[in-house]
Amino acid sequence: MIAEKPKYRVLHELGAGGMGLVWHGQLVGQAGFQRPIVIKQLKHADDPGHIQLFVEEARRYALLDHENIGRIFDFDRVGGELCIILEYIDGWTLVEYLDRHKEKERAPDVDLAVFIASRVCRALQYVFERARIVHRDISPSNIMMTREGTVKLIDFGIATRSGTREGGLTGKPAYMAPEMVSDQRTDNRSDLFSLGAVLHELLTGDRLFRAKTTGEVLEKVLAEPIPPVRRLRPDVPEAVEAIVRRALHRDPEQRFGSAAEMGEACEHHLYDKGYGPTNLTLKRSLAGLFPEAREAVSEAAFPLVEQTLLPVFDRSRATRPPRPPGEDTGVTPVAPVYTRVVASRPRARERPAATSPVGTTVRAARTLPVATVPLPKDPPPTEPAPAKTATLGARRKVRVAARRGTRRSPSGSRRR
Repeated sequence: MIAEKPKYRVLHELGAGGMGLVWHGQLVGQAGFQRPIVIKQLKHADDPGHIQLFVEEARRYALLDHENIGRIFDFDRVGGELCIILEYIDGWTLVEYLDRHKEKERAPDVDLAVFIASRVCRALQYVFERARIVHRDISPSNIMMTREGTVKLIDFGIATRSGTREGGLTGKPAYMAPEMVSDQRTDNRSDLFSLGAVLHELLTGDRLFRAKTTGEVLEKVLAEPIPPVRRLRPDVPEAVEAIVRRALHRDPEQRFGSAAEMGEACEHHLYDKGYGPTNLTLKRSLAGLFPEAREAVSEAAFPLVEQTLLPVFDRSRATRPPRPPGEDTGVTPVAPVYTRVVASRPRARERPAATSPVGTTVRAARTLPVATVPLPKDPPPTEPAPAKTATLGARRKVRVAARRGTRRSPSGSRRR
């Protein structure tokens, strides 16, 4: 029995998180089919608790299908280890986006920052409505942008049901909501605080809560006054500062009630003047920030594969020598001309003669069931038979006699 080739091929490591390792791989199919993928492998495969969390992550991911969310393809074993097969996003994280702006010594565009936040709001609202899930790890490293300008929220590894209490802190301290630190509870508004911290960083170029130790960071999350955005960047509109200030309110009741409400506020600012940024706007901005990224995909990324379609028949093949036995495809070529052969043509039915308006008799044309063919020509005229000529002469004599017997009256009328 021939051994099957592996369905998934691991290429190189992309990174590591709290739950597992992330690899760049390929989905390999028939006839040279290949698709780039991300393989997320469980790090602590011997811990039943971690295995349960990993399985739950895959189940949560399977429910989600949205433009602004990284998609899941499969949950299978690769090399004997449980792995989640995810969409490969060809683009950049917000970490790379911010770093490139620092390299160029310029601030990120305000409207594009709000646009990115509005798309994350769409993803969060979809996730909450679809499965009542709280992401709990909204941060620049988990927000990506594709080359086409589509914003993607990724990594639902520590997501949980809204309203649950956890036994410890989970997530990135600098982007945690205060209630996650103090009470270890989360709901959909906790993600909005984290997104507010991300938006604050996009507008100012600097992380909101920064310290040397994790404890100091958590203390700042709980008590440090939040600097207004316009103090650090005066060109930010007041409407945008109001969105950030409300999202970063430490009392959940004072924040936006939902991601849809925050997204609506962002989009109202972007499009109330009749126009605003789109995916194409973000795509052009990314192309200017990362000019080294090749626009065209090389053949190395997607190598050419052997053709599997049948070649089109041409007349020159008829003169070619036959192929060797090992190369014969076994397919009979189709002739370019197809001739229909009819053994016998059915006789057409005679239609009754029709009379023309002038009183002459017209013979109805015969119709053929398959195709129209020219009718046979009428035979040339022949001399009339003597009998018919005599008959015609007799009729003429009768008519002449009738005329002679008719007299005219003085008034001009005819009478006999």
